[in-house]
Amino acid sequence: MHSVETQLKELMLASLAGDARSYAILLNDVAKHLRSYFLRRLSEAHKGDADDLVQETLMALHTKRATYETDRPFTAWLHAIARYKLIDHFRRNRIRATIPLDNA
Repeated sequence: MHSVETQLKELMLASLAGDARSYAILLNDVAKHLRSYFLRRLSEAHKGDADDLVQETLMALHTKRATYETDRPFTAWLHAIARYKLIDHFRRNRIRATIPLDNA
């Protein structure tokens, strides 16, 4: 069985070589992966924003796919894009992590 990294990287490499079917599968698989990535990082009040973040990240992946260095791990590159989209979301919505003083 292939690891997620191996599977996604193979699909990315095939899509960069022009395989449209692999690209469609990649986007579908990445969307599922990103959804769980964002849901783990968003508070309950912002879980509804996960789908928008997935779409923003997929658009960035599509736009920046030529910058992917094929000798590097794909998921690290993907998570870097997702992380920046999440940070942009937090800034745009002025979301800050707070800890009650009693718990500090």
